[in-house]
Amino acid sequence: MRRNSITSEKVKEADIMITPLADVSFTILITLMVLTPVIILSSRLHVNLPEATTVEPPTERNITITITSENEISINNELVTREELAEVLRRTIRKNPDDLLLIRTDRELETGTVMNIIALAKKLGARSISIATIQR
Repeated sequence: MRRNSITSEKVKEADIMITPLADVSFTILITLMVLTPVIILSSRLHVNLPEATTVEPPTERNITITITSENEISINNELVTREELAEVLRRTIRKNPDDLLLIRTDRELETGTVMNIIALAKKLGARSISIATIQR
Protein backbone atom coordinates (compact mmCIF):
# COMPACT_ATOMS: atom_id res chain seq x y z
CA MET A 1 0.00 0.00 0.00
CA ARG A 2 1.32 3.37 -0.97
CA ARG A 3 0.92 6.38 1.24
CA ASN A 4 0.74 9.89 -0.18
CA SER A 5 1.98 11.99 2.64
CA ILE A 6 4.11 15.04 2.57
CA THR A 7 6.80 13.49 4.65
CA SER A 8 7.36 10.60 2.32
CA GLU A 9 7.85 12.77 -0.82
CA LYS A 10 11.18 14.24 -1.63
CA VAL A 11 11.23 18.01 -1.22
CA LYS A 12 13.45 19.98 -3.54
CA GLU A 13 15.48 22.72 -1.91
CA ALA A 14 15.69 26.10 -3.62
CA ASP A 15 19.16 27.17 -4.67
CA ILE A 16 20.20 30.67 -5.57
CA MET A 17 22.83 30.76 -8.28
CA ILE A 18 25.03 33.80 -7.77
CA THR A 19 27.41 33.13 -10.67
CA PRO A 20 25.34 35.06 -13.27
CA LEU A 21 24.84 37.88 -10.76
CA ALA A 22 28.59 38.11 -10.12
CA ASP A 23 29.33 38.02 -13.86
CA VAL A 24 26.95 40.89 -14.58
CA SER A 25 28.23 42.90 -11.60
CA PHE A 26 31.87 42.54 -12.63
CA THR A 27 31.05 43.38 -16.26
CA ILE A 28 29.31 46.60 -15.19
CA LEU A 29 32.19 47.45 -12.84
CA ILE A 30 34.83 46.96 -15.53
CA THR A 31 32.80 48.96 -18.05
CA LEU A 32 32.49 51.88 -15.63
CA MET A 33 36.19 51.73 -14.77
CA VAL A 34 37.13 51.93 -18.45
CA LEU A 35 34.63 54.63 -19.44
CA THR A 36 35.02 57.00 -16.47
CA PRO A 37 38.39 58.48 -17.53
CA VAL A 38 37.16 58.84 -21.10
CA ILE A 39 34.05 60.72 -19.98
CA ILE A 40 35.94 62.93 -17.52
CA LEU A 41 38.80 63.80 -19.84
CA SER A 42 36.83 64.12 -23.03
CA SER A 43 36.96 67.49 -24.66
CA ARG A 44 35.93 68.88 -28.00
CA LEU A 45 39.50 69.55 -29.02
CA HIS A 46 42.41 67.14 -28.72
CA VAL A 47 45.60 68.87 -27.63
CA ASN A 48 49.01 67.24 -27.28
CA LEU A 49 50.36 69.11 -24.21
CA PRO A 50 54.10 69.68 -23.70
CA GLU A 51 55.83 68.08 -20.71
CA ALA A 52 57.21 70.02 -17.74
CA THR A 53 58.37 69.38 -14.19
CA THR A 54 56.26 72.08 -12.56
CA VAL A 55 52.84 71.45 -11.10
CA GLU A 56 49.80 73.53 -12.00
CA PRO A 57 48.39 75.35 -8.95
CA PRO A 58 45.08 73.83 -7.86
CA THR A 59 42.16 76.14 -8.48
CA GLU A 60 38.47 75.50 -8.51
CA ARG A 61 37.63 77.83 -11.39
CA ASN A 62 39.73 78.55 -14.45
CA ILE A 63 39.26 80.34 -17.72
CA THR A 64 40.61 77.79 -20.18
CA ILE A 65 41.84 78.70 -23.65
CA THR A 66 42.56 75.67 -25.83
CA ILE A 67 44.46 75.94 -29.13
CA THR A 68 45.00 72.87 -31.33
CA SER A 69 47.75 72.31 -33.88
CA GLU A 70 45.16 73.16 -36.58
CA ASN A 71 44.68 76.60 -34.90
CA GLU A 72 41.18 75.79 -33.61
CA ILE A 73 40.51 77.93 -30.53
CA SER A 74 38.05 77.40 -27.70
CA ILE A 75 37.38 79.34 -24.53
CA ASN A 76 35.92 77.17 -21.75
CA ASN A 77 35.10 74.46 -24.37
CA GLU A 78 33.26 76.93 -26.62
CA LEU A 79 34.73 77.17 -30.13
CA VAL A 80 35.58 80.71 -31.26
CA THR A 81 37.20 82.17 -34.36
CA ARG A 82 40.29 84.37 -34.33
CA GLU A 83 38.07 87.38 -34.97
CA GLU A 84 35.81 86.56 -32.00
CA LEU A 85 38.67 85.68 -29.65
CA ALA A 86 39.34 89.17 -28.25
CA GLU A 87 35.67 89.98 -27.60
CA VAL A 88 34.80 86.61 -26.01
CA LEU A 89 37.96 86.71 -23.90
CA ARG A 90 37.21 90.29 -22.81
CA ARG A 91 33.69 89.29 -21.66
CA THR A 92 34.98 86.19 -19.87
CA ILE A 93 37.74 88.06 -18.03
CA ARG A 94 35.31 90.83 -17.01
CA LYS A 95 32.96 88.26 -15.47
CA ASN A 96 35.76 86.49 -13.58
CA PRO A 97 38.74 88.86 -13.19
CA ASP A 98 40.39 86.84 -10.38
CA ASP A 99 40.20 83.45 -12.12
CA LEU A 100 43.35 81.80 -13.43
CA LEU A 101 43.66 81.97 -17.21
CA LEU A 102 44.88 78.52 -18.26
CA ILE A 103 46.28 78.19 -21.78
CA ARG A 104 46.30 74.67 -23.26
CA THR A 105 48.19 74.48 -26.54
CA ASP A 106 49.48 71.67 -28.71
CA ARG A 107 53.23 71.21 -28.44
CA GLU A 108 53.47 71.51 -32.23
CA LEU A 109 51.98 75.04 -32.16
CA GLU A 110 54.31 77.95 -32.82
CA THR A 111 55.49 79.84 -29.75
CA GLY A 112 54.54 83.17 -31.33
CA THR A 113 50.87 82.19 -31.33
CA VAL A 114 51.01 81.42 -27.61
CA MET A 115 52.82 84.68 -26.89
CA ASN A 116 50.17 86.63 -28.83
CA ILE A 117 47.41 85.02 -26.73
CA ILE A 118 49.27 85.85 -23.51
CA ALA A 119 49.80 89.45 -24.60
CA LEU A 120 46.13 89.78 -25.54
CA ALA A 121 45.04 88.31 -22.20
CA LYS A 122 47.27 90.73 -20.26
CA LYS A 123 45.97 93.64 -22.31
CA LEU A 124 42.38 92.59 -21.52
CA GLY A 125 43.05 92.48 -17.76
CA ALA A 126 43.94 88.87 -16.92
CA ARG A 127 45.71 88.86 -13.55
CA SER A 128 47.15 85.35 -13.49
CA ILE A 129 48.08 83.30 -16.54
CA SER A 130 49.36 79.73 -16.66
CA ILE A 131 50.31 77.33 -19.46
CA ALA A 132 49.09 73.73 -19.09
CA THR A 133 51.68 70.96 -19.31
CA ILE A 134 51.87 67.22 -18.67
CA GLN A 135 53.74 66.26 -15.51
CA ARG A 136 56.85 64.11 -16.04
